[in-house]
Amino acid sequence: MMNRDPMRERPRGRAAAATERERIFAERLSLFKRVYRWLNLTLIQLGVWPLLVALALAPAAPLALTPMPWYLVRVAAPAFAALLAWVYLAQRPDARSSIAVDPPMPRGTLPPLRQQAAFLLPGLAVALSIARVAMGPPDLALKLLLFGIADTAAYQLIHFGVVRRSWPDEESGNLAAVGFFSLSWAIRQSIAAAATPVNESLAVAALAGGAIGLVIGGLSLLLRRWPGGWLPAAALQLILTTLLFATL
Repeated sequence: MMNRDPMRERPRGRAAAATERERIFAERLSLFKRVYRWLNLTLIQLGVWPLLVALALAPAAPLALTPMPWYLVRVAAPAFAALLAWVYLAQRPDARSSIAVDPPMPRGTLPPLRQQAAFLLPGLAVALSIARVAMGPPDLALKLLLFGIADTAAYQLIHFGVVRRSWPDEESGNLAAVGFFSLSWAIRQSIAAAATPVNESLAVAALAGGAIGLVIGGLSLLLRRWPGGWLPAAALQLILTTLLFATL
């Protein structure tokens, strides 16, 4: 029976430990890149306008009452964040669809009920948009609607596009998308609370925003599963956040 040579096995142990350290470092670096990518897009979407209000004397007015050309700058922030997310997704194609959770189905293969459901929420969003503008004032309603579309596009592309694709598998990507969706909404509510003259608790605002984001993100994920695709999820967010509960 041959005896083990500890001096011969020691380099192997050191090599295995070094490999494990490299693996842990690579995983942490990958996680940092995912979070950093989300944070950059979110800060562009949510942080540009408050920064302009604080440093560039932009008017701290309600969205629909923001004067031109400041309103265009306000809309440009989420629109630019959505554009950056779209460019990232276009440059890094993936086998998994960044738009729909389920694999895309050929035209004509959707069951009738699912096909009707896929157009129900977008049709409702269009009808409510027309009614909102008709109720007036048209210019204020159009301002609100335009910003809502840009903001919805940013949320959906960042979270169910960039964030979801950044994770290695579909299940963890979906959970991360909903979780960061909730966190982003908590940041939004905290910024809004800090900007109001009334003393509001930032912790309460963050918790309320996180709950709202969790609900909208969870519903978006469900709609991406059934009836499928990005349009019903985006339409629901636009209906809830802009057409029903937003005030002029």
